Amino acid sequence: MESRYGADRSAGAPRRAGRQPKALKAMPQYDFRCANCQLRFRLSYRSYAEYDAVTPVCPDCASADLSRLITSVALRKPGRDYGKMSAGEMLSVLESGDQQQVSEMYQQVGGAAPARSKSDERVGGPPKNEAD
Repeated sequence: MESRYGADRSAGAPRRAGRQPKALKAMPQYDFRCANCQLRFRLSYRSYAEYDAVTPVCPDCASADLSRLITSVALRKPGRDYGKMSAGEMLSVLESGDQQQVSEMYQQVGGAAPARSKSDERVGGPPKNEAD
């Protein structure tokens, strides 16, 4: 069956990233290069299980001889609002391994208190000012 995008979407075929409804943008996305025609393209999947279950093919020449590309990751911007991120974006932050970014996200989203210093761990809390 021909969809409005011009391709058959049956049998679990992955969707092209740029042609999805807005609500589906936070799904796993992977960039590929076709060894046959050298086309670079991005495919999105509904889940990681779907990615594991299907064999991606080139949308131009239908070749399955593809290389998955490693692409750049989004860099942390000052004042980033993690509360407005989708679950997929938050997962990307966690998978990035950037401890500062992960900590910042947990503080904003999870309401975690900032890390305490060793002096705060003593009974009685931080040192009192002599003038008090």
